[in-house]
Amino acid sequence: MTELNQNIDFEIIWKKIHNQTSEEEETLLKQWLSENNAHRNYFDSALNYYTNDSQFANSPAELKKALRNIHRKAGIHSPYRNTRILAIAGVAASILFMIYFQFSAPNNSESIIIAEKVQSIVPGSNKAVLILADGTEHDLTSDENTFTDADGTEIKNTGNSLEYSSKNALSTEIKYNTLKIPRGGEYFLILSDSTKVWLNSETTLRFPVQFAADVRSVELTGEAYFEVMKNTKIPFIVNSGNQSIKVLGTQFNVSSYPENQNIYTTLVEGNVEVSMSNNPQIKLTLKPNEQSVLNSNSNQIQKRTVDVNQYVAWKDGRFVFSGQPLVEIMGTLSKWYDVQVVFSNEKDKKLMFTGNLERYADFGEILAKIEKTNEVSFVIENNTITIN
Repeated sequence: MTELNQNIDFEIIWKKIHNQTSEEEETLLKQWLSENNAHRNYFDSALNYYTNDSQFANSPAELKKALRNIHRKAGIHSPYRNTRILAIAGVAASILFMIYFQFSAPNNSESIIIAEKVQSIVPGSNKAVLILADGTEHDLTSDENTFTDADGTEIKNTGNSLEYSSKNALSTEIKYNTLKIPRGGEYFLILSDSTKVWLNSETTLRFPVQFAADVRSVELTGEAYFEVMKNTKIPFIVNSGNQSIKVLGTQFNVSSYPENQNIYTTLVEGNVEVSMSNNPQIKLTLKPNEQSVLNSNSNQIQKRTVDVNQYVAWKDGRFVFSGQPLVEIMGTLSKWYDVQVVFSNEKDKKLMFTGNLERYADFGEILAKIEKTNEVSFVIENNTITIN
């Protein structure tokens, strides 16, 4: 390897990657890159890191050794304070986070120090309220219980899930139940046709105790993941806002919060047909790894290819963010941790972050990871998070 014989501040490299260099910095960088191939290789590695979200093929041990050696020879100074990344899944990525953002700490430490928690804010948990057709409410966070609806349908609550089972698969008289998930809550539901539904925080699902003979229809506000029991004769329909989703048997995620102008439908497997309720002739058919986006302001619907994990990871206990503005990230987190978020500076709402976070971690740990980027800081007072 060619020796790296000239120091350069990592801030200049970061600025170049993000198109923020001044003329003087451009001159310094060009001179440094022209010195030898090692400088160019290092710059290319940094560029690859930011472009590909830290996904390196190297083994953790090899990566740690190689990058430490490059930094030592390059004499890299402290990293630019405005670099942004929340957290990366996997040991190798954790080492990358440490090396790229903390490789020149004064004590040359190789460990990531989590900031002291100001206040413990625990994650959400299983909680929901079931409203029966007669208006009777049942708090499902209470002890396990089983009760029977007027038509003989057995409803079993386990404390984290609700299951409907009936001797009659179909019904001519449709009675609706409503399941409401509060902020800081989640719940799992098995409908009478054995369709499985995972419900996220601040979500309401209205559904028949038993489905009709010709259609299976539910109404959603909020976010839910559906694993629909296949029945080619009886379609399953999810109505949400100005959108209708028609399937026969498939897995998909729907995010339809009233405060958001977009409704996102993300297909995991099978196929779905998405249409607008006020303009049903306009339809989109989604294939796996495709997502429809219905904008309520423009009343237009489009589809795109996405990484579905970003949109369904919540169901499996993760938060996955990819180049999302901080205001959206904090909106997602605030629902789960049941907190209020206040931005001191409007421009901070637009800061873009990427990260893979543990859904059941203490909120202080989540905030500490974001603070490590040195872009923003948090003040916790009771259940209000102020972002400075």
